[in-house]
Amino acid sequence: MSILDAIGNTPLVPLRRCAPANGAEVWVKLEYLNPTGSMKDRMALAMIEGAERDGLISPGDTVVEYTGGSTGPSLALVCRAKGYHPLIVMADCFTEERFQLLRALGAEVDVVRSVEGRGRVTAVDIENMVARAAELAARPGHYATDQFNNPYIVPAHRDALGREIWEQTNGRATAFVQGIGTATSLVGVSEALRPRGVFVQALEPAGSAAIAGGPAGAFAMQGWAGQIVPQWDGGHVDALEAIDDDEAIDMTLRLARDEGIFAGVSTGANVVGALHLAERLGPDAVIVTIAVDSGFKYLSVRPYAGAG
Repeated sequence: MSILDAIGNTPLVPLRRCAPANGAEVWVKLEYLNPTGSMKDRMALAMIEGAERDGLISPGDTVVEYTGGSTGPSLALVCRAKGYHPLIVMADCFTEERFQLLRALGAEVDVVRSVEGRGRVTAVDIENMVARAAELAARPGHYATDQFNNPYIVPAHRDALGREIWEQTNGRATAFVQGIGTATSLVGVSEALRPRGVFVQALEPAGSAAIAGGPAGAFAMQGWAGQIVPQWDGGHVDALEAIDDDEAIDMTLRLARDEGIFAGVSTGANVVGALHLAERLGPDAVIVTIAVDSGFKYLSVRPYAGAG
């Protein structure tokens, strides 16, 4: 038994005070109850165990990853538990809490200068982190997990996260909604649920709605990509919606105050998308979305900073 056995099997809870007025059900899977406070614990474990199975990593190796969301702390936890050295590349636009958590978990952090500064993420920031991680991973004894292209994540989400959602709703789920980061959890859950007739909707930031053909820009949903990522596959979804920053931020605070769901801005955006979908699908809908990570990583920025 180890800390890694605590990853997954998170609770699924219904919205009450934020529930749709039309009677549709919206359920939120509390992925922030994973050990580092993020669903990315699942991703990190899948990437490392996949590399171990295929003989791509050796004891004591340095594992390199770029992250703007929560993959860094998750990978740090998994690496330290298994005896690898985590080296995380992150731009300085992300919250200070993330840097503190990475260092607390024993990660070495390589900081990349951002385009617009703290709190405003751009697609260029992501591109710069990817390039820097590739440069570091070329060193001897270094292994790149490369979350955007990693082959182990989608099957892990299909077989665990997707299965859990179906079982926890007793097969009643009619729709699943999630924002696009690496797109791996969205695609994995889609592979588990869409063959069962579940409607799948993807979300992207309105400030950088690349999939819909919009211009690149800054956005508030830390962990979303704002660009077309390698594992995105439009054939796995039935609809796509862009979510506005302010609406996501307002919902994040409302979830904390009205539902006790203390999560990050990407979670607020996921719930906004789920509520919009509930209006379209009607009262018989049973919609599931994800509470991606903990609000403790957002205390220095909106919506929590200065909240009265």
